[in-house]
Amino acid sequence: MIAMNMIYSERLCFNGGKMKIITRYFITAIILFTSIIVGQTHKTPVKTDLGVDNSFAQDFLNYKTEKDGQTKVEAFIQVPYNNIKFIKSDDGFLGRYTITLSFFDEKGEKLFAEKIWNEKIFIKDYKTTTSRFTYNISRKTFTVRPGMYVIRTAIADKETKKELVKTLKFNVHDFSNEVDISSILFIENNNSNDISKTIVPNVTRNVANQHFGVPIYYEIYSNKKDTVSINYKISDKEEEDIFTETVSSKIDSGVNHILYTAKDTTISLGTYQFEISISNSNNEMLAQSKKLFISRWAGAPTNIEDLEAAIDQLEYIASDEQIDYINEGKTKEEKIKRYREFWKSKDPNPADEDNEVFNEYYRRINLANINFSHYNSPGWRTDRGMVYIVLGPPNNIENHPFDSYNKPYVVWEYYDLLRNFTFVDVTGFGDYRLANPLDFDYYRYR
Repeated sequence: MIAMNMIYSERLCFNGGKMKIITRYFITAIILFTSIIVGQTHKTPVKTDLGVDNSFAQDFLNYKTEKDGQTKVEAFIQVPYNNIKFIKSDDGFLGRYTITLSFFDEKGEKLFAEKIWNEKIFIKDYKTTTSRFTYNISRKTFTVRPGMYVIRTAIADKETKKELVKTLKFNVHDFSNEVDISSILFIENNNSNDISKTIVPNVTRNVANQHFGVPIYYEIYSNKKDTVSINYKISDKEEEDIFTETVSSKIDSGVNHILYTAKDTTISLGTYQFEISISNSNNEMLAQSKKLFISRWAGAPTNIEDLEAAIDQLEYIASDEQIDYINEGKTKEEKIKRYREFWKSKDPNPADEDNEVFNEYYRRINLANINFSHYNSPGWRTDRGMVYIVLGPPNNIENHPFDSYNKPYVVWEYYDLLRNFTFVDVTGFGDYRLANPLDFDYYRYR
């Protein structure tokens, strides 16, 4: 138990692009921020599905078709260049991959529709081939019956044979009403209302760089000419409305193509919902369409959705004074500026578009929340979450769920630090805490 007491008298923290274990009196060890596990064969406490994924983006949209009992589904697949293996070819670099897009029944068992196609990209400069902000967009159209489907998207790189896969449930809309609305397509900045001009889809639905509002495209379908009220609303995750506008519009019989931009919105970091509804002269709702979108800075980890929470989560890498300085910003914009400046100071390679420390830190936050959350305590605030965020995954884990005369406990071993961490399930309901009761409060963040 001597080694364990030494560990529990220590405080774990980040410093710069590196992590270190600091005792109250002296520095005992320094390791690189990103842990590398060599030859690990033991079960780790992490899940392979991170819940947030930069591998590729996709968007599916419902549109009315002239075929009875059928709906047109348009699929957009956006693949960043850094997930494609480019090889030297002539005076540039060539990347190739195959996309398989499959529609299954709600149980994911019966195949209803599938398309397979190849994509080829030629780039002249090497730097572009490694960027996650440059991408290729594919578009395919399916015609299927209304109902709930499981859609599986698989992207296979021709060179590495690596396959990226995503599945989701998607409701194919039944356009049988006299007045109806298509899905909402978020688009890149569009300063023109000319529908004949090219529309560039915003597949990620990230509007952080939209400087003129939130632009969208959608269609209204009607059996007759009419004058209706079109109601636009944007709400935040607390379901509070941050933008509303009602427009009186004349619609034609058939398909009405509409470009619209929600201007003067107070959108900052977070997840939002865009809602469109159509009502008649009696204020009766005729149709409605909703879709989620996000606002996230370029280069920021995808699991950062709330500024206040993101600032709180700096606890393992920033000093109290640094956190206080960010929180003392008089406006949300000032807080964001200070927060981004903090992470810029941690960037090991400022000339690069990625901040590896920033991304890795919140990747670990996300994994801690997935694996270690307990009742109302998010995983990053638990003892296991704290150690995992600071040190990364352990080299070895010993589980002791049924030892006689002992509460269930687990031991994490870090070979490069010559350290073990023991977590005891004190309640028997998965509430694992560091074993040393004397220094327990030193580690707890409530």
